[in-house]
Amino acid sequence: MIARYNIHPSCIRVSVISYSDNAVLSIQLNRYNDRNSLQQAIRQLTLLNGGSNLANAFNMLRTQVFISSVLRPNTGLIAVVVTDQLQSSAQLTNEVNIVKRQGVTIIAVGITRQGRVDVNTLNAVSTNNYAVTVSDYSQLGNAVYNVAVLWGCFPVTTTTTTTTTATVPITPCACFFVYFNVCVTEVIILAG
Repeated sequence: MIARYNIHPSCIRVSVISYSDNAVLSIQLNRYNDRNSLQQAIRQLTLLNGGSNLANAFNMLRTQVFISSVLRPNTGLIAVVVTDQLQSSAQLTNEVNIVKRQGVTIIAVGITRQGRVDVNTLNAVSTNNYAVTVSDYSQLGNAVYNVAVLWGCFPVTTTTTTTTTATVPITPCACFFVYFNVCVTEVIILAG
């Protein structure tokens, strides 16, 4: 997914939260300023062993990543969840609802081969059913491509100089890129 976008401090910034029973901020939002170094860092990450507590990852997202001192104004906030274990819980529902109320768009990718992903929960976690499933990790590349093609564009709410709020229409060629010198997005990958 990263290869398709303009990773740059004034455009798209990416963070990665790895999670199992606990969440780990593997890559901070301001850490990598270009696509090549970010891709190299992501390739060096290892999967965590243990359970799958996505609620902890969402809590970390809202309390340590999507915080006002780090976020830029007029940005779209996108979280991409990649998971091979997902079950419903009150804690997860609560964290997802808080994150969504903050204006974060959630895209969910479930790897279903082992039968540990509740697809109903996957859809509930995602925004507007932005969820896809694949049978195993080897199909993840195609899923990521489909996510980029299907849901790579989201409207961004901006504030104009007259302090009125307007939704900026995003054209396909402007997806995840600078639009009228306004950065469009902060992308967080939650991998568990």
